[in-house]
Amino acid sequence: MTWIQHNWLKVVAIIMLGVSIAPIPYYAFYQLMNWVVVLAAGLVILDSHQKDSEVLMWTFVFVAVLFNPLAPFYLRTDIWHIADVIVILLFLLSFVALRKPVQR
Repeated sequence: MTWIQHNWLKVVAIIMLGVSIAPIPYYAFYQLMNWVVVLAAGLVILDSHQKDSEVLMWTFVFVAVLFNPLAPFYLRTDIWHIADVIVILLFLLSFVALRKPVQR
């Protein structure tokens, strides 16, 4: 499986989190973004569990709870912007932490 086939949902989550930093008047975008982030966090949780990376797994459990669209947290906009940037960095970190070793 190629890298993009395995990581496309995380890439979409990163893009949506980046876009959400700009003021968007559509609540539906944030709802969709929350679903995408939770699903992408779920993929990271599964991958990190398979690689025995407990710290990364529990970090993304926290991300999934924070962005949970069914029981949302209501935080100030500036705090959400900080959370968005931190989660973007965590997704980027997951690319490095969960990369497959190069087979020769």
